[in-house]
Amino acid sequence: MTKHRFQPDHYYTTLGGHVPVLHVRPGDTIVTTTLDSRGNDAHGVCFSQGPNPQTGPFYIEGAEPGDTLIVHFDRLAPEPGHRLQ
Repeated sequence: MTKHRFQPDHYYTTLGGHVPVLHVRPGDTIVTTTLDSRGNDAHGVCFSQGPNPQTGPFYIEGAEPGDTLIVHFDRLAPEPGHRLQ
């Protein structure tokens, strides 16, 4: 199992039709960040227009259409110093 550290350089506000940003295998771990719902990073800098920017997509090796994916969040936390509103 591999631990991937992924730093996004762009975000999408739509589902589907995007080239995967990272290929992973079942059991791998992804450590990454994302933006808030307005497109701002932890420092308040706007990186994306539109609602709810998303990190990814990630390609799961061996996954087939119709498969069910199970995702475990080991840790989910706001960036240090980020104000919850």
